[in-house]
Amino acid sequence: MDELEPEVIEDFHHTPFATPIIGVTGGKGGVGKTTVAVNLAAALAAHGLRVALVDCDVDAPNADILLGLTLADEVPVTVTRPVFSPDRCTDCGQCLSVCRLHSLFRPRAGNITLMGECNGCEACFLVCPADAIDREQRRIGAIWKGGADSLTLYTGRLDPGLEEGTLVVRRLRERVAAEADRFDIIVIDTAPGIHCNVIEALKGVSLAIAVTEPTPLGSHDLDLILSLLAMFRVRGTVFVNRADLPGKIDEIEELAARRGMGVEIGLPLDRQLLDSYVHGVPVVHLHPHSSAAMTFAGIAGRITGEFIP
Repeated sequence: MDELEPEVIEDFHHTPFATPIIGVTGGKGGVGKTTVAVNLAAALAAHGLRVALVDCDVDAPNADILLGLTLADEVPVTVTRPVFSPDRCTDCGQCLSVCRLHSLFRPRAGNITLMGECNGCEACFLVCPADAIDREQRRIGAIWKGGADSLTLYTGRLDPGLEEGTLVVRRLRERVAAEADRFDIIVIDTAPGIHCNVIEALKGVSLAIAVTEPTPLGSHDLDLILSLLAMFRVRGTVFVNRADLPGKIDEIEELAARRGMGVEIGLPLDRQLLDSYVHGVPVVHLHPHSSAAMTFAGIAGRITGEFIP
């Protein structure tokens, strides 16, 4: 990946959060990213910390299911949609040229109209000399909140068929930021992959945990994720899930070493972890003495020791 400008990196690391942020990310192969995020958050809460878990996989959020939580406090997410007035429009074309998504269409006969996706940037309003564009709010998704004891979950969902997932992630983070002083630590579960939603979710993280497994697909996706973290100069570590699969763990270790990152002990296939997944209860609660629960408790202890005064 290309080197980023210093101001881009600085903006990426700027955060309104007053608390440490741990990002959990992973590839597209179902490597157990959300399972790690949920159990890490639960383990941190078991250490007596006030924890916010933010499910930023707005295309397919499921942290609430793994926690067995009922969500509440729904807040719709909307964007501004332009509506063009033919009576006031002078047909200057400035709105057409400024639209970065090329979503505006001017037919040979008729009024300019929105034909594609709109991200609500409002550039067309700013350049229109005739004030011929009215604002209309369009729903693109919603965000929710739910909690139990010292663990609070924030989650969002993009409405089906839409493409503005990054905006839902941004609104979700803004809601958490407004309440960040209530928490000792924040755990963010990103969407899989390295697209815009993931970048938005990882902004300002103190540490990124890249979840993978010792398979060719796991190694491929991990290389992309570690490249993304290196590009934005994010400190990271690697968590190897299903570490006893008949794959090549040495490839994972080599990829991490090449980026100057460590590899967590890893977690083998675990029947009790699978049982907790089926029951919708974190393994640190359902089987607190299992090897899986001890693994998450160990990571939570190290994070607490480093980030919590």
